[in-house]
Amino acid sequence: MKINKTFNNNVIVLGILGLLILLPLIYFVVFGASTDSPQPFLEKPKGEEKCVRDTKYMRYNHMILLKEIRNEALREGKKTDIGLNKCRVCHANREKFCDKCHTIVNLNPDCYRCHYYPTK
Repeated sequence: MKINKTFNNNVIVLGILGLLILLPLIYFVVFGASTDSPQPFLEKPKGEEKCVRDTKYMRYNHMILLKEIRNEALREGKKTDIGLNKCRVCHANREKFCDKCHTIVNLNPDCYRCHYYPTK
C-alpha cells in the first residue's frame, strides 16, 4: 500500500510541475499569438502611386531587397535604379517612415552610417 501512495503522489507532483512548465506556452497559443496586431501608420508618399514592389512585400522584405541590390552593385558591378536614394525620393522624411517601424520592432539599422537620409 505504501508503494502505491508514493507512486500516486509522485505522479501528482510531476503533473503539476508539467502543467506549470507548459502554462506559459498554452497562454501564448491561446491569447498571445494574435496576428491582428496594429500596424504603424506610415505616410503615403506624395505624387507616387506605386512602389518598386507591392506594399506587403516591402513591409516584410525591404531589407532583403536592399541587400540584394547592394550585392549586385558592389560585387557584380550592376547598377540599378532601385536603392536607398530611390526610396528617399518618395519617402523624404526618415522619422515619419523608416524610424517609425524600426523603433516599434527595436531595430537600429546601420544604413545611415554611410548613407545620408535626412530626419526632417
